[in-house]
Amino acid sequence: MREIPEASAMIDFVLALLLWLAVFVPSSVIASISARKSPKRAGFMMQLTMLLLSLTAMKLLGGFERFGFVWSDAYIGQAFVLGFAISLVLNLFAPSETTPGFLPEGARKFFLLLLLAPLSEEALNRGLLEGYLLNHGHFWGAITFSATLFALPHLMAFDGPGERAIVLSGAFVLGLLAGYIFALGGIAPAFVLHSSANLAGLAVLKFRESRGYK
Repeated sequence: MREIPEASAMIDFVLALLLWLAVFVPSSVIASISARKSPKRAGFMMQLTMLLLSLTAMKLLGGFERFGFVWSDAYIGQAFVLGFAISLVLNLFAPSETTPGFLPEGARKFFLLLLLAPLSEEALNRGLLEGYLLNHGHFWGAITFSATLFALPHLMAFDGPGERAIVLSGAFVLGLLAGYIFALGGIAPAFVLHSSANLAGLAVLKFRESRGYK
């Protein structure tokens, strides 16, 4: 692997951050506007905007294949098992209060958490952000940076330092795993890992509800 000058590497990461912000900020603004009318719809609007902007940016910057946004069966099974198992452990040890109150109900919650959110968040954090850095010769830096920016927004959904610490650390770990498997197999296994992790969270939530926890 060629050695990248420090100044050039710093520029790469600054540009990657600006690219991430160019998608995340307008998505957050649209979510905030939507929340005034319907809080339950805010998450859907943010994820949809994030997905559309990420896909547009990838298309303009060289195409989906350049950013690993192509379907591949590689590592699908491993991604599902790994995401579900790690998330199951993290959610079982998390306090029951770490369930966001803004999630929609019924089938819309499953659509958001198992399909739209994993697809949009992986498109931004792995496809656009990590893909950009991988294209510029960064491997572990790309994985760590994308995991960090993936984890930080999760703080907005929770109150209290204890809950935030648990959510931040859990999201960072899952971000590292998704980032590594994306670097190996592209967007498909990263999406599966993310979706299976959310599935484990829903399973723990359902279990707690059945036992009378709130």
